[in-house]
Amino acid sequence: MKYLLIVFCVLFFVNNITAQHENKGSDMPADGTLSGYVFEKESGKPIEFANIVIYSLRDSSIVTGGITDKNGYFNIDQIKYGKFFIEIVFIGYGKHIIPQIAIKPDNKNINLGKIFLVINAEMLSEVSIEADINQVDYKLDRKVINVNQDIMSSGATAVEALENVPSISTDIDGNVSLRGTESFLVLVDGRPYPIQGSEALQQIPASTIETIEIITNPSAKYDSDGVGGIININLKKEKRKGYNGQVSANYGTFNTFGGDLLFNLRTERINFFVGGDYSDRKFQGDGKSLRESYFADDSTYLLNTYSSSYRNFKSGSFRLGLDYYINDKEILTFSGKYGLRGHGMGSETWAGSYYDYSGIYDDFYYYWTRSRMSANRGYFSGDLNYMKKFEKEGHELQVYGSFADDFDNEENIYDEIESNYMRDSVGDVLSKYRTIEKGSGSTMTGKIDYVLPIFTKGKIEAGYQIKYSINDNDYRYQTLISEIWTDDSTRINPYLFSMNIQSGYLLFANYWNKFGYQVGLRTEYTDRLFHQTTSDQKWEYNKFDFFPSLHISYQLPADMQLLASYSRRLERPRGWYLDPFVEVVDPNNIRQGNPNLLPEYTNSYDLSMQKKFGANFISLEAYLRQTYNKIDHIMLISPDDPSIFITTFDNTGEDLSIGSEIMANLNLTKWYNLNISGTGYYYELTSTNYNSGSTFSWNARLNNTFRLKKSGTSIQLGAFYRGPSISAQGTQSGNFVGSIGIRQDLLDRKLSISLNVRNAFLTMKHEHIHETESYYLYTLRQPRLPIISISVTYKINDFKTRKEKGLDTKEDYGEEEGL
Repeated sequence: MKYLLIVFCVLFFVNNITAQHENKGSDMPADGTLSGYVFEKESGKPIEFANIVIYSLRDSSIVTGGITDKNGYFNIDQIKYGKFFIEIVFIGYGKHIIPQIAIKPDNKNINLGKIFLVINAEMLSEVSIEADINQVDYKLDRKVINVNQDIMSSGATAVEALENVPSISTDIDGNVSLRGTESFLVLVDGRPYPIQGSEALQQIPASTIETIEIITNPSAKYDSDGVGGIININLKKEKRKGYNGQVSANYGTFNTFGGDLLFNLRTERINFFVGGDYSDRKFQGDGKSLRESYFADDSTYLLNTYSSSYRNFKSGSFRLGLDYYINDKEILTFSGKYGLRGHGMGSETWAGSYYDYSGIYDDFYYYWTRSRMSANRGYFSGDLNYMKKFEKEGHELQVYGSFADDFDNEENIYDEIESNYMRDSVGDVLSKYRTIEKGSGSTMTGKIDYVLPIFTKGKIEAGYQIKYSINDNDYRYQTLISEIWTDDSTRINPYLFSMNIQSGYLLFANYWNKFGYQVGLRTEYTDRLFHQTTSDQKWEYNKFDFFPSLHISYQLPADMQLLASYSRRLERPRGWYLDPFVEVVDPNNIRQGNPNLLPEYTNSYDLSMQKKFGANFISLEAYLRQTYNKIDHIMLISPDDPSIFITTFDNTGEDLSIGSEIMANLNLTKWYNLNISGTGYYYELTSTNYNSGSTFSWNARLNNTFRLKKSGTSIQLGAFYRGPSISAQGTQSGNFVGSIGIRQDLLDRKLSISLNVRNAFLTMKHEHIHETESYYLYTLRQPRLPIISISVTYKINDFKTRKEKGLDTKEDYGEEEGL
């Protein structure tokens, strides 16, 4: 906890500087308060992060201000006596103006009651003003990506929408890392999703997403899974009465195509939504590798490979849901999802191997390997949510239940053909085999959450959750015998993997002067069982864990915000991480899990500050992450065959990341937005059995967005660089990617046509070196062509084009005569 002392020292310093600044003013008492609630007029929902700015009536200078919490509540204290006017603003809504209030000894505590903001359709339809809706917004505890503003993600998925976000990095396979780890929790509309990790993000079309929230330090209210934090995807849903919809289609490089449909109907009591999507995405690439294996007699085994590959991802999903407003205080929501996913992959690899006997080369062997993989996966999920709001504002009860079911079938076929150093096929098939893996699983979740407001500004939150999952898997290795695929009885591996997690949490939040704080504790009991059914071996794991969280906010002047936070999180090993059975991945690689693998734990500390300049802002974030029992992929040479690598998993040790992120969002003109961000961090890895080391790395992003009002044309130019990094067994080189996006709006912005080019300069790559005392491995993979796509979106009765306008409103509070 020593790092929390640093946070408190920073807050103390800021507090003293602010106090000194305030003492330079007049001696007028500063014991006035201003409070109230901000809601959306149409739906009645509270608006979080609305800005309340207090101006001096005399010279229009900013006096102080604040923001609303998730209940729409704000309370600004230590206001000096005087006359003021108030502005309540939030992007996309009409400005609410209170032209005059008077705070004085006999009227120093002013409650504005409920303030309603109206959606400003005119604002949202103006291209020149739309530039003020930032592609990435910083809230105190999260980053919010407004996907509609990212032209380059049109016709793509959530992965591409995240490429331009600080804290996030992606690779050529569509894998997403959050602050260096691929362990994060995916939520959709704040609820668990049937699939997790990068695979979930690859399935969700960007055109169906309203916003994506990146939460690096969640409170104890959330599941502890995912050491990187939470990625929450908010899907598009109409907020106003009536109907609306959206139809999108796309086509791109390698005959990639897809489409999606959204429809929403809102009445007085019912909100019905339905959507579907289909995607067929293809990629082609080339690669090479060099492998050296070292032996005790000073001989070396060398293997060179050159490959060409293709990947094909097919997915389709259907979802529907219903919000039923029982009355003004109770809402019942049902939703269901069904999806199918197909993954095809193939490669042709030429390999040449030989031995180096102290300068004498011998035992040359050349061959071609052809591999084909096909996988079919599917899922179904349904959930039911009941929300009860009591008479007192912020007093709530929520009960949630869900069920998810999935299946997974995968087939891999490999042929090995004799070749020569000219890479010609010179013989028959030397060997042919296939592996089949089938699995299915179910997950059931039930939870209850309760919020009780206490004191003037405080609240207590408590909840309980039970989550049970069970998965069965069956692996088989087969060879051709008399043209019939036949099981190898020594390579059959069925297993069961179950996990029962029960958790409870308690949160307390309050405000004191300019400080806000939230203290939370979550406890989770894990009951894990891995059962290898052929041998009847069982590995059990049972443990209580505790996950504290702390969030401290400090209210600076109205255009500045400061937050310090701490949380503890974990990554639980997946079932195949634990499987001790040896499974063939391809002719040169096998996989073996580690049944004694422990969970990975991370302590995460954040300190963030944001300063606004009208529609512009600069944000600065510092972070420190300590990880224990770090889980890593480990590569070992097979003792039976030097051409084969064994991939396994181990708790390699501890690591430490200390870094900072800075982002500037500048609307330099009405038609030009510049968004630039950078991350620099120090990384240290400490291991007893593997490589230890440290490095300093950095990455940078640049986005230029041009919006031409009269023509309805938008252009986005982006670039990203990721610096080199280290791991327990090697290093990864830096990577640069440049992209271009153009969007043309037609028919009063009902129709949009977009053209995107990703990897425009063919610089995207995955280049990695694994190195130990016993081997050296260099690998390089690159896409074959830039990824070009064209997409079309048509909006049906979209609220942004409605004629109703959100009007600025004015009210009077307080007396008009002098003090």
